[in-house]
Amino acid sequence: MKVLGLVLPTLLLLTTPVLAVEYQGRNIDDKKLPAKAYYYATGGVYDVQVRFKGNRATIYFTNNSQTTIRLNHRAIADPSNIEGFGRLGQISLNRFFSVGLEYDNNLVGNRPIPGTRALEGFWRISIDSTELNNFTHTEHTPHL
Repeated sequence: MKVLGLVLPTLLLLTTPVLAVEYQGRNIDDKKLPAKAYYYATGGVYDVQVRFKGNRATIYFTNNSQTTIRLNHRAIADPSNIEGFGRLGQISLNRFFSVGLEYDNNLVGNRPIPGTRALEGFWRISIDSTELNNFTHTEHTPHL
């Protein structure tokens, strides 16, 4: 019983609550939005669709591939500057662990270790603010 008394609080402290990504105080999770994504490792800008969920964004490419990144902030202030980290072939499980086909020993907690190709997994997503405003207003406007 003592063990359960120690393990349960520890597990509660380790789990992080899943909160929605917000723009102007509104939840924008679970809707695919057209966007552009810049990936530092390739220097490329890609036409994509993005779906937010919690503190993550899944980026869908035109060739039917996708990758999921961990966002730096779940509250979006500037839709043309949404930043996150993630490597192609890796899926972030939580703040500290990721799994995938490619091992990266330069990441700790899904964030780069200072001085070790710090921006290699860096992504910048840009969503047209008009598109985002249309989504937030149509999703939360009551139907008459």
